[in-house]
Amino acid sequence: MEIKDELIQALDYSESIVVLTDERGNVRYVNNSFVKKYGYSKEEVHGQNPRLFKSDYHDEIYYQNLWATIRSGETWRGIFKNRTKKGTYIWEKAVISPVVIGDKLTGYIAVKEDITRQRELESQLDRDNHFLDELFDNSPIGIAIIQPQYNNDNEISDFIVIRANPSAGNVIGKLGLVGLKVSEILPKNDLINKRLRLISKRKSSFEAHFKEQGKYVKYRTFPFGKDNICLFFYDVSPYRQTIEALGASEERYFSLVEDAPALISRFDKDGLLIYANDQYCKTFEVDKDELVGKCIYDWYPDEEKERAKRTIESLTADNPISVVEHQLLLKNGKVKWMRWLDRALVDVSGNIFEYQSVGMDLTPLKQTEIELIQHRNKLDAVVNSTVAGIGVVSPKGQFVLVNERLQKLLGFASKEAMYQYNHLEVTHPLWQHEAEMYFNKLLVGEIDDYNIECQFIRNDKATFWGDLHVSPIRDVNGQVMEIIGIVTDITSKKEIEFQLKEREKKLKELNATKDKLFSIIAHDIKNPFNSILGFASLLKNNLEFYTQEEIKYYVDQIAISSENVYKLLDDLLIWAKSQLGQMKVKPQYFKPWQLVNEAIENYGILAKNKQIYLENDIMQQTVVYADLDMIKFVIRNLLHNGIKFTNPNGEVRCSSYDTDQFNVISIQDTGIGIRPEKLKVLFDINSYISTTGTAEEKGTGLGLHLSKDMIEKNSGRIEVDSEEGKGTEFRIILPKERKEKSTD
Repeated sequence: MEIKDELIQALDYSESIVVLTDERGNVRYVNNSFVKKYGYSKEEVHGQNPRLFKSDYHDEIYYQNLWATIRSGETWRGIFKNRTKKGTYIWEKAVISPVVIGDKLTGYIAVKEDITRQRELESQLDRDNHFLDELFDNSPIGIAIIQPQYNNDNEISDFIVIRANPSAGNVIGKLGLVGLKVSEILPKNDLINKRLRLISKRKSSFEAHFKEQGKYVKYRTFPFGKDNICLFFYDVSPYRQTIEALGASEERYFSLVEDAPALISRFDKDGLLIYANDQYCKTFEVDKDELVGKCIYDWYPDEEKERAKRTIESLTADNPISVVEHQLLLKNGKVKWMRWLDRALVDVSGNIFEYQSVGMDLTPLKQTEIELIQHRNKLDAVVNSTVAGIGVVSPKGQFVLVNERLQKLLGFASKEAMYQYNHLEVTHPLWQHEAEMYFNKLLVGEIDDYNIECQFIRNDKATFWGDLHVSPIRDVNGQVMEIIGIVTDITSKKEIEFQLKEREKKLKELNATKDKLFSIIAHDIKNPFNSILGFASLLKNNLEFYTQEEIKYYVDQIAISSENVYKLLDDLLIWAKSQLGQMKVKPQYFKPWQLVNEAIENYGILAKNKQIYLENDIMQQTVVYADLDMIKFVIRNLLHNGIKFTNPNGEVRCSSYDTDQFNVISIQDTGIGIRPEKLKVLFDINSYISTTGTAEEKGTGLGLHLSKDMIEKNSGRIEVDSEEGKGTEFRIILPKERKEKSTD
């Protein structure tokens, strides 16, 4: 093996990192330590420039100085922070020297030591020192470093402050402590002087009182290093004040406990009394000496003892409180009702060491409660026996109390079920606004009470009428606490009222109809007969003197008057049948086209005399299911009205069309139209406004009233659109499939 190979082998085993470059700085060789530290293989770095390992930690001047040194033939020593293949950083202490063979520079050799761990420790040490400095300077307690001073006999004569934090001066009220002697800082006191002589040898603590400042300062010391002593001190004045206040508080506490109206006692785990206040003794009617040391369970009746023990034993540090009520049996045989709040007292370790009990004598309260229950039972018996429903609600309207009668009236299974409801929820929607208005007025004091008749909704959605009287329940200050309502079922009364009103309405209608009938008989029937008799008398007495045209004119007038009176008599007969309940619906299938044709033929002369064109546009295939005679009457009546209220040279057209559910027959004229105020009461015989035709024809309104009635008996409806001066359209709307119903 050649010397060169031996040298390379030695370098590969070296712990130091060795890098050999050519004169341009490109890597020619790296040893195994380099491969291990950097993670590159020898082949990967061969021929590479060392800038491959740069971490950008050092600036360009740093590298310029390095190259200037080694190019001048000198050795460079320094620190590198480089980057490995994985991207981690490595700190190196490097020695770089030029390699000169003969007089020629052939390259450079760098021998480096990995100091990464050393740098990390130094950095951690710097951080720790900085943390300690920050802790020292920012500590809320005073910290000072002191050193002893010696006299000629080599004895400690005093201490001098060599370092102190800001809090140190604040605690003792003196700034600039560094350089001062401890004797200049602390109050003069023989005991303190003795303590100071010991602090250089062992840990120590003492307290000093700064009278002028009214402060108590606690000191703790411990020696460290050579002739160094750390001195901690902090203001304990608040603590001292707290201790003093606690003593005064305990004094007040015992005074308060003794004078308290409640029963206060303390007992151990076995139930033995440790303390009892005066009220406790008065209630049990024994002296304190007789009570202390006795077992509290002896006061319980036999059936209550075990339960009381279990209650106390169940208390824990996490659940230290219990509240119980029970009876006590005194020595003299008296029975008292008591309520106890028992608390387990826990030490700093979380262990129960005692129990404290605060009691209240409930005997008067229990007696009152029993009397109240008895009174309540009597009141409930009275309330539940009444025929009226009684309910009490909160100011928000929620039920809080109801009697059985109201529960049954509203159909609830139980009283409790009603307590989920608001009073408006059982009030019919038609009355909710009024009920809410009165309720709010009652709450704000605008009214003292109110009484209304309204409808209510049962739980099954059925309704009933009730007479509701509402008044407030006030507290001692006059404020409304609750509202009471009394409901009486007046459904039967209301039904009778409605029946009376309906009968009254029918009587009025009958009277109006009677008056209308007399008016028709007196005027509308008499007038056509006057015309017939007048024209007939003229023809009888003067026939030989009239021309054929005059005779024809008089005959036409007699025919028209006869037609009018016939129609009127026909309407009256049909109306009479309707009033007597003799009009029966007998539905059948038929074609309305035929009915319209017949009507046009019947009124042909009337239309011709007025020069009015009649047109039948009804679809011949249209078939309807209804009462034939009734529909015939309606068509004849509407067609007759169209002729009556259409001017000469006008038109009355009958047409039809179908929808999904209905057959529609339209009778439309080009007449004078209907005034809006008349249109509103067109089918009401009692409110009918009489209008003469375009040829002064009279009308009664009876035909339209009957037409509407007949169409409705056939499960249909009749509609009308009209515009003054342009004409009117009547639409008969009949269902294609009609459900069977009463036809009376």
